[in-house]
Amino acid sequence: MIVYKQLGLLLSLLRANHSFRFYMLYSFFQKALFLTLILLGMLPIDKSAQIQDLTEDGVSAFIPFEKHGDFLVVRGKMFGVVNLNLIFDTGAENVILFDRIYTDIFETEYDRRIPVFGADLSVELFGLVARNIDLQVGSTQPRTLDILVLEENYSNIDQILGIEIHGIVGAAFFSDYVVEINNRGRYIALHRLENFSYRESRFETHPITIINRKPYLDVGLVMPGKDSLELRFLLDTGAGLPLLIHINTHPALELPDGVVTGRLGVGLGGYLRGYLGRLDNFELWNRRFDGVITNYQDLDTLVFKVDHLHRQGIIGNQLLSRFHIYINYPRSELYIRPYRRYDRPFKFDRSGLTIIATGANLRQYYILDVLKGSPAHEAGLKRGDRLLTFQRLPAHWFHLNTIKRKLKKREGKNIRMKIERAGEEEIFSFKLEELF
Repeated sequence: MIVYKQLGLLLSLLRANHSFRFYMLYSFFQKALFLTLILLGMLPIDKSAQIQDLTEDGVSAFIPFEKHGDFLVVRGKMFGVVNLNLIFDTGAENVILFDRIYTDIFETEYDRRIPVFGADLSVELFGLVARNIDLQVGSTQPRTLDILVLEENYSNIDQILGIEIHGIVGAAFFSDYVVEINNRGRYIALHRLENFSYRESRFETHPITIINRKPYLDVGLVMPGKDSLELRFLLDTGAGLPLLIHINTHPALELPDGVVTGRLGVGLGGYLRGYLGRLDNFELWNRRFDGVITNYQDLDTLVFKVDHLHRQGIIGNQLLSRFHIYINYPRSELYIRPYRRYDRPFKFDRSGLTIIATGANLRQYYILDVLKGSPAHEAGLKRGDRLLTFQRLPAHWFHLNTIKRKLKKREGKNIRMKIERAGEEEIFSFKLEELF
């Protein structure tokens, strides 16, 4: 019976690459912090192995991406036939596959079971080390490398983004190269160091620190009523937020006034709880950003040693995407050029709703959470409500990204929804307001 099932799955993968994942009503918060806050166990990879040339012409390889919820989603191919949607993540050291079905059907052998910490850095999950997996991303040549396959699929990122996600591509795949991230052109390029050049007159050079293949930047941070603090931040394209600060990683860090309690995001093992607010000003690469949406997290020091984290915070993709960036991993340098309107205001949900996508096509929408005191809460919306219409149109006509974008519109904009609750249909309306 199992043999026939695996054969059927394999044929389906070869023909259409359909996924066989079941969607469950669980997870989400706006601009979720997801992949970055996974602390991987030590994956025994031979970092001294010969560099594999991933380029087509001996110079560069290009990887187009789509943006979903401030994540960079790239297309990958495993074993030459299995198409995957992967999140490009500079904040992860390894390649991670969420669902082991894609390796099981090819009878992949796993030689180790290692612990993986969940989103809150306290829940211990487990992954399996799969050796010598062939992976191609974008126009790169296939690379043979060791990857981590989750023992069980703990990920709910599909419901957060409204698109099927199979895993992440971390630095083990690309850190031998100079990595260019062009958010306007919607591509990532891997440049061989010996052939790499850039326009020094247009790009600024900044030093970075590479630890376990991940890039860190030292930044002077000014908290309200405090002197400037020199803190280390992870540069993380796998975090769909502007800024996160671990408030118990430095004795001078304190939770500021005016924050609200909420879910910062969701990842392996469950929700990440913390606080949301705005930082009056944040200086990055000699540029000032006002009203930066900032997430604050208090780590559980009884479970996790802060010294092992190597950082006091994260600079996520909502900030990084305002720059054209080169990460020179071999030389520990960063080259940046700001886009026009790099200092535009940071937008956040003004409804108080947490909406997730479910169903075979991810076009059924449910309310997972309603922030107390928010416009949606005052209007009477509740957890578990199914969204039937949005702004008088069928909800399934909209992608989840579109709905979330409309919930960030100007204050005072009227939102109208038809909801199904306990078999009954009701209409609700409210006006958008600033939540913090």
